[in-house]
Amino acid sequence: MVTPELMPDIVLRGGKVLTVDENFTATTALAITGDRITALGDEATALIGPGTRVIDLDGRAVLPGINDAHLHLAMFGQSRRNADLTTVDSVPALRAALREHSPHGDWLIGEGWREANIPDFEPHRTVIDAVTGEIPTVLNHASRHSVLVNTAALRVAGIDRGTPDPVGGIIVRDRDGEPTGMLLESAGELVTRHIPALSTEERHDAIVDGMRVLNTLGVTSVTDPIVWPELLRDYTVLHRQGRLTVRVNALLHWDWPSPTTSSDGLTAKLAQSGSATGLGDDWLRIGGVKLFADGVPSHGTAWLHDPYPDGTSGHLVTPGADDDARYDHLLDLIEVVHRHRLQAQIHVTGDRAADAAADGIIRAQQKDPWPEARHALIHGTLLAPETISRLGRHRIGVVTSSLMRTHSGATISAAVGTERWSRAFPARALLEAGAPVADSSDAPVCFPDWRRGLATFTGVAAHPLAEVPADLRLTREQAIRLWTANAACFEHAEHRKGSLTPGRLADLVVLDQDPRTVPDAALTGLRPELTIVGGRVVYDRSVV
Repeated sequence: MVTPELMPDIVLRGGKVLTVDENFTATTALAITGDRITALGDEATALIGPGTRVIDLDGRAVLPGINDAHLHLAMFGQSRRNADLTTVDSVPALRAALREHSPHGDWLIGEGWREANIPDFEPHRTVIDAVTGEIPTVLNHASRHSVLVNTAALRVAGIDRGTPDPVGGIIVRDRDGEPTGMLLESAGELVTRHIPALSTEERHDAIVDGMRVLNTLGVTSVTDPIVWPELLRDYTVLHRQGRLTVRVNALLHWDWPSPTTSSDGLTAKLAQSGSATGLGDDWLRIGGVKLFADGVPSHGTAWLHDPYPDGTSGHLVTPGADDDARYDHLLDLIEVVHRHRLQAQIHVTGDRAADAAADGIIRAQQKDPWPEARHALIHGTLLAPETISRLGRHRIGVVTSSLMRTHSGATISAAVGTERWSRAFPARALLEAGAPVADSSDAPVCFPDWRRGLATFTGVAAHPLAEVPADLRLTREQAIRLWTANAACFEHAEHRKGSLTPGRLADLVVLDQDPRTVPDAALTGLRPELTIVGGRVVYDRSVV
């Protein structure tokens, strides 16, 4: 007879429990006591007692809870309130979506448009003026690195032909010098700062709604890469209220929506905050600081060695009068973060920006060694072979963005060429070089469907521009690790989560089929049926 102190709260049995441990061990059962995994296999079933909830898997598979290594949780939740432009494929469809959406207060906000999806579309305020009139309107580009605004919004912001470009941003102008309504990088803030703020309740409800969607996908942890002070307070309040159903690893950032950060400003803010990597608990933890090196290839703002078709090469978004000054400033920013014992995760999409960020990380470690820093590049969209080797030698991680291969292929391949695009996000090459890799959705840039990430990196994505060359494809086990165990390592949390072994947090997802063996065509259709976080069921398909 099982004694009460050994009796687990939950036992899942009769399926394929994929532990994602070092050997990718599979077993048949798993026991949960409190918020921890306490036993596996026959040992787990032997502990079943009268008070144990038994979940029969009936051959279904269990994975560690999905950990999205780069997901803007609050932005994702708030984006669901806006006009959905992700599927618009014509100017009439764009106008119809705006016409049918109710403004929030005095402003109309749209989300997720991509110029490559809309034939013959020249982003210009006059295109949307016809349906928005005097309602100030902001349409967030899918990349979140630009906005298209109407004439009324420009008027509210006081932007005209005489307004100078801000540091790190571009006000796109027509041949007569008039603003077109396209605002790149930090220029978007000139308008977005005038949008009325959501109430505290609205912000909290949006975060909770975003977590609800994530739970239905089996997501139990995220790294939110842009957490400003107000957002950190929101997460703290939700944690205190017991409303978090997703664990949050927060990367601090004070300047959003501007990507530009000054070293003096960052030094002052870090001195005041007293934060360090690891501060917090299992639900909400400070992971580090987010920095931006460059923009995105689709807007020509990623910093490249080889130029774009128009002859430009992009630029860093750090302060400075020229490339050399901006490069020096980026290295100083990395050193400031490193010196304060915070992990630096740095947005880089261009190969030249990746080299600069790697220079900064290597310099910081040489001047002030901190072996456990685990600094990382975010996206690493375009990487030269020699850069990949250097990242491996210095154990610099990369958080890749597999879902962008589907969603951003048309725009980025047009900007950098199909050959460069075909080798974007080279996860396998990075792993073989010894560089840590985790994968991510970057939601709301892409819908956070990790199953599509598996399909992409294993070479079975349906979209032609998402096809990965054979020498860069991952095995399914490797791809699964990018969304579980590897993501936990980026958080310094591999001893707490990421695998289903005794002592780890009881975060898991039950799938209708085994992701190792399901046919290629069915991989993206894997169905999450039960999600558990910390021993608590947060999603059950059978009762929805």
